[in-house]
Amino acid sequence: MSESVGVVILTPLNLEFKAVCAHLVDARTVWHRGRLAATIGTVPGVPWPVGVVTTGEGNIEAGVLAYAVSDWLRPRALLVVGVAGGLRDDLGLGDVVVATWVYGYQGGKETRDGSTARPRTWRADLGLEQAARMVEAAGTWTGSLTAQPSVQFKPIAAGDVVLNSRTSSLARQLNQNYSDAVAIEMESAGVASAAHLSQSLPVLVIRGISDMADGKKHLSDAAGLQPVAAAHAAAFAMAVLRELPWPAAGSFPGTGSGEAGPDTVLRWQPAERPLPAVWPGDLGLPRPRGISTVEVCLVPASPQRPIEARRLAALPAELASLGRAAGVFAPDADIARTDQPAAIAAAGRGAGLAVTRDGTRCGWDTLPQDTMGSVLDPHDLAARLASLLGALTRADVPVPDAAGLAVAVTPAVLLAEGRVTDLPRSVRGRTSLTPLQVPPAEVLPWPQMTGNLADAAAELAARLLLAFRARHAR
Repeated sequence: MSESVGVVILTPLNLEFKAVCAHLVDARTVWHRGRLAATIGTVPGVPWPVGVVTTGEGNIEAGVLAYAVSDWLRPRALLVVGVAGGLRDDLGLGDVVVATWVYGYQGGKETRDGSTARPRTWRADLGLEQAARMVEAAGTWTGSLTAQPSVQFKPIAAGDVVLNSRTSSLARQLNQNYSDAVAIEMESAGVASAAHLSQSLPVLVIRGISDMADGKKHLSDAAGLQPVAAAHAAAFAMAVLRELPWPAAGSFPGTGSGEAGPDTVLRWQPAERPLPAVWPGDLGLPRPRGISTVEVCLVPASPQRPIEARRLAALPAELASLGRAAGVFAPDADIARTDQPAAIAAAGRGAGLAVTRDGTRCGWDTLPQDTMGSVLDPHDLAARLASLLGALTRADVPVPDAAGLAVAVTPAVLLAEGRVTDLPRSVRGRTSLTPLQVPPAEVLPWPQMTGNLADAAAELAARLLLAFRARHAR
């Protein structure tokens, strides 16, 4: 099954996994080749799907799984969320540490003259760290937590040793060579290394302090501090996700130039044959009154094997879940589901997803409006189209080699180009009550489109606006 998410959260322990998944809505479990499992769901206030994977303890296991998950779910960033042991007395049990650096402390050299450290270090991604600092500064992330933990932005040491002493040789080594590290854990070095190999994938490590690595770990564990620390780290991580914007064309905050890789450069090609688009009106759906919608259609560039009827009958429920995960449907939306001759999941106020038996996919969403009508805003259009494309491309049906992309707007009220931030308006500008459709005259290879949905959505939004302006310039 083809999947992709905005962010993957890696948790070493099951209790950390449960703490993170407690924040997910419409969570579902997916498998990769029957061996690697992930839970994918929606976080309220986050417009893209979030994946959660348990790695188990240790840097090697965490690194291998992080690399595999990155290739499978294609996230824009990785978060490591869990518990850690504190190394400094100014930390309290339950406090949260955001790693500015991850120190892989076990590298070194042993000679007859003694040992020397050969550390490996990884810097936190700037964009993710900045989002975390904004969350900490706002001070509202604790929400319903019974405690009010503090947050520190400091380095973390990561190795494959459980430290439970302040006087051991390892404790002395850390104090001598990594004196600014405030916590110790066992997975982040592996994840950071794997992310670096995965085209410098951004990483942020968030840990709750469950013990003080001082010989009293058994007492802290018996007191139930691991679940508490995990809950604090998970709550802070959710607030960081809400602080992040929807990824702009090919980039996530802090990823540098934002240029797409060689597999995600959009190479539009003329369609070799006429491609018939399918619109909501073609599916026999009643059009809501007083609502204008933007519509997008993905048409296979070559004929596809028809989807089996029993598969089509199961798709509406999956489309509803995908729509919620992508932000097309509100978490509490009442979604009607129909099948034959197409699988359809539609909300009552003008949003929906559909897949026809020949593999054509279409989606639609309501445009923002005020008392003077609806608005075509370039940024809003691109965001809505990206959400629709994200949901449609994750539908578990046969994938074409390439697809034509069509876009349309169907006004039921006066329509004008403008900005959502200017609502309500006093001036209409160009207005229309005529449907406008941009046909799928060009196609994109499927991997290029799914590798950069935001860029494809921005191009479709630009084409729709150009067609709208051309019509009303006459």
